[in-house]
Amino acid sequence: MRSSVLLALALACATTGAAAAERLAVQIDSGPIEGIIQGGRARAWLGVPYAAPPVGPLRWRAPVAPAKWTVLRRTSALGPACAQPPKSGTAGAAFIGAEDCLTLNVYAPRQPHHDHLPVMLWIHGGEGVYYSSADFDGTRLAAAHDLVIVTINYRLGPFGWFHHPAITTAQGSGLATGQFGLLDMIASLQWVGRNIAAFGGDPGNVTIFGESAGAQFVCALILTRAASGLFGKAIAQSGGFWNMSRAMAINYRDAPEPGTPASAREIVSELLVADGKARDRAAARRIEASWSHDKLREWLRGLTTAALIAPYRGRPHLDYDMPLVVYGDALLPAGDHRAQLARGEYTAVPMIIGGNRDEQKYFLASDPAFVREAGGRYSIIDPARYEAFNRFNSDWWNYMAVDDLAPRLSMPVYVYRFDWDVAPKAHPEFGAIYGAAHGIEIPFVFGDFRYHEYEQLFDAGNRASRERLSAAVMSYWAAFAYRGDPGRGMKGDLPQWQPWLGAGAKLIFGARDIHMSPGAIDGGRLIAELFANPLLTPAEKCAMYRDAVMYPSYPLAALAGRGCSKDR
Repeated sequence: MRSSVLLALALACATTGAAAAERLAVQIDSGPIEGIIQGGRARAWLGVPYAAPPVGPLRWRAPVAPAKWTVLRRTSALGPACAQPPKSGTAGAAFIGAEDCLTLNVYAPRQPHHDHLPVMLWIHGGEGVYYSSADFDGTRLAAAHDLVIVTINYRLGPFGWFHHPAITTAQGSGLATGQFGLLDMIASLQWVGRNIAAFGGDPGNVTIFGESAGAQFVCALILTRAASGLFGKAIAQSGGFWNMSRAMAINYRDAPEPGTPASAREIVSELLVADGKARDRAAARRIEASWSHDKLREWLRGLTTAALIAPYRGRPHLDYDMPLVVYGDALLPAGDHRAQLARGEYTAVPMIIGGNRDEQKYFLASDPAFVREAGGRYSIIDPARYEAFNRFNSDWWNYMAVDDLAPRLSMPVYVYRFDWDVAPKAHPEFGAIYGAAHGIEIPFVFGDFRYHEYEQLFDAGNRASRERLSAAVMSYWAAFAYRGDPGRGMKGDLPQWQPWLGAGAKLIFGARDIHMSPGAIDGGRLIAELFANPLLTPAEKCAMYRDAVMYPSYPLAALAGRGCSKDR
């Protein structure tokens, strides 16, 4: 009793005077929590549960509220990553993380200049299969511009995105969907609406932002009516509407409407064989056809975490084949994103969208068919072919994520291209190998160059360049979070970021300067140039074309017209 009274007094006192700025103990709807001082400049509450563990009977269910507590809970450690395969080349464990993973982290300035700070909720990328909120530290961004940063975990891989009818028809309340990761994101936004004021944040001023698959989910949240009203601005970094038809997400790969090689039925076939229920794929298909949804669902729920993740381990092309956002279910109605946007069926909020000049180099750099290593030095095997692969794939990515999207949006949209490519002195060859590769802008957004994907690119020689550009990027992102218009940044000392306005105006984040540049990418011209490229074989052209046009559904006639099939 005495400890409860003292806790109540401490929480009450912490809301007044100078103590409010350093407030670490706060009350949220599930109970009292206490944060830490992070990096000397921000307060942080780490590993805060926003939903109950999605395990046992809650596996493949919509998130529900966590259990309440009354004793002060110290939130000083990051929660576990959501269960996922080890990254390729990693030996040992069958998986990393845990199914019990629905936590978030809150970062707030140590000495905020005012209350009701803008809130930015980060959705991490990783193909919907990898990474976690722990990979992104919001300390510097929060402290630099008086923001409240929230980073979230959401279910990944088969736990977050599983579209088999045996699963989707069992949700109840009309919620027939396999997009559990998207439901988690909605639940985290609802948590922000209920609780963020306790951390000094304004629940009426929330910006969602994400990169790669995280940006894809930002776009999906714009489309789903269930997220309407939960945010007022959005930033999509290297994302776009990579949504997939239900046929692609569910069907066998040889069905008349083909599914991807990682579709729900293909994965179930692999699981039946692995579990000893079937000798081969043909036998597995017969078993699946004979079992009721109830029986199949009960068997799936009984599989271990490791067993469910096994089919995704080391799987080539998973970044394209993994069914994530799917239209035509309870969250996203029939018709792909182009149809929804044309009908005006989306949350029209101001947006920043953009991409990196050399997106594809992230993938090419680790491919021994393109880059060789000898004695700790790296070299491109055939620079002309390297650039041919990079240029088409990177330009097409930017076309889909930016230039094809911006004209379809009715709200204010601000477009960028990230071009920073300063190589470290120790590895000058990295300038050509990586360039402005996929994800390289993330450390600039967070002001944190410890980002593990690119640590080898950052050294003392390029520190001044990257820190100067990072300060500008953070300033633009913060100004957008405050006002819905990046303008000239928080201090008004940066080049004016003009909106798209149908003219293809982009802000270029370069190594030497920041400037506006006109001109939009022509998708038809890219395809024509691809098939005219003498450096690529017919099979390579078909593979690149197939990947480019497979979303939102395989265009079988277009593939045949180019002499290509849907099969790799």
